[in-house]
Amino acid sequence: MNMLNIGKSGLFASAAALNATSNNVANAMVAGYSRQEVMTSSVGGGAYGGGAGVYIDGVRRISDQYEVAQLWETNSNVGFSKVQTSYLGQAEQVFGSDGNDISQGLSLVFAAMSSAMEQPNLIAHRQSIINETTALVQRINSINESLSSQREQINEQLGSSVKLANSQLDIIDKFNQDIRSASAAGTVPSALLDGRDAAVSELASLIDIRVVEDAQGLVNISLAKGEPLLSGNTKAILSTSPDPLMPINSTVNIDFGKSNFVFESSVGGSMGALLSYRDGQLANSQVYIDEIAQHVADEFNTTLAGGTDLTGSAPTKNFLSFNSVNPAGSLSVTDGFNPEDLALGLNGTLGDNSNLQNLTNLSSKSLTFTSLGGVVNMAESFSSIVGILGSASRQAQANSATNLDLQTEAKSQWASTSGVNFDEEGVNLIVYQQAYQANAKVISTADSLFQTVLNSF
Repeated sequence: MNMLNIGKSGLFASAAALNATSNNVANAMVAGYSRQEVMTSSVGGGAYGGGAGVYIDGVRRISDQYEVAQLWETNSNVGFSKVQTSYLGQAEQVFGSDGNDISQGLSLVFAAMSSAMEQPNLIAHRQSIINETTALVQRINSINESLSSQREQINEQLGSSVKLANSQLDIIDKFNQDIRSASAAGTVPSALLDGRDAAVSELASLIDIRVVEDAQGLVNISLAKGEPLLSGNTKAILSTSPDPLMPINSTVNIDFGKSNFVFESSVGGSMGALLSYRDGQLANSQVYIDEIAQHVADEFNTTLAGGTDLTGSAPTKNFLSFNSVNPAGSLSVTDGFNPEDLALGLNGTLGDNSNLQNLTNLSSKSLTFTSLGGVVNMAESFSSIVGILGSASRQAQANSATNLDLQTEAKSQWASTSGVNFDEEGVNLIVYQQAYQANAKVISTADSLFQTVLNSF
């Protein structure tokens, strides 16, 4: 009987819808899961013009690729701003801590010089100048050590990120192959597409990428400026190596087939932020701390070289020493430098403080700082670099908050289309259950009618 077939088709369709709905509910908490929906169509009319039941066309994955792409983009932006905010915050703390305050250190040095003005020959006063200068040197050394530590940490993170990026490219490439095989067989399981989207999302948090799906349903991935990462059967391999121009830095290389590219700081994502901070704010901070180290050493040494020591003789050794390759890290009071060696006079007479006055005048001397793009005295220079880092840190925090808000909005938009809504799925379960029971009733009724017909003979 046609009625029996119609009921059976409706029963199968309702069961399929119940299965899809149950699967949605079961996977509701799985990150990146796109809800599914059974597609049905009416079967053509029967002998008497009526319908012939329902046909199950398949299960549709509910996904809007524009919303998915927006989510990937916000992931890149959040990855970038989180790293920037973290490292700038660290730098601000390093320069802003009382123990590293170079302005305060300079004030203590010049205060010790001022105290020695009336009795420049007194060993205690001279030793105080050496002690405060040693403390100032330690502040400079400490900041340099923190900056070097940051650089090492960034290079290590780049290495870890390269491994993770290669892993994600391998996963995406494997999904592409599985999707190609499934497509040839007829149907691509939603789990493959969800899994690939999740892998792309992880990659997007590392670097800003562009994703294009081809006619076969495979994704091709490139950097924002077009450098390929995955195209067809060719997959890029990322690696790190010392920068030829600055070996203490790591560069990120892309080998794609026979082509080779180098990451720029504009690649976005967390890796782009590492490069941007290292080659921008960190590099400038390093230039500054080297400049202040050289200025302190050169100005003190040059001034003292023109004076006379406690014996009335011209000095034979520099007060401060440093290696020009690493000024801030190597700056120190010269080994064996004694209080008697300070050339605080000019004419060799006892009690002469003329050169000591020249030393104290250094506190207001304007000096050129390339890192600051201007001419300021030593104490003002430190206040300027602290202000620059503080401003950059606050801007990074503001950008981070904005990017997190945009990511939340993108997630919300994705969820409204592809996410599982428990209320909606609960209603669907009731509707499909009732439809299943109704179709079962149709089958029961058809059977009853068939039995009536048989019994009539």
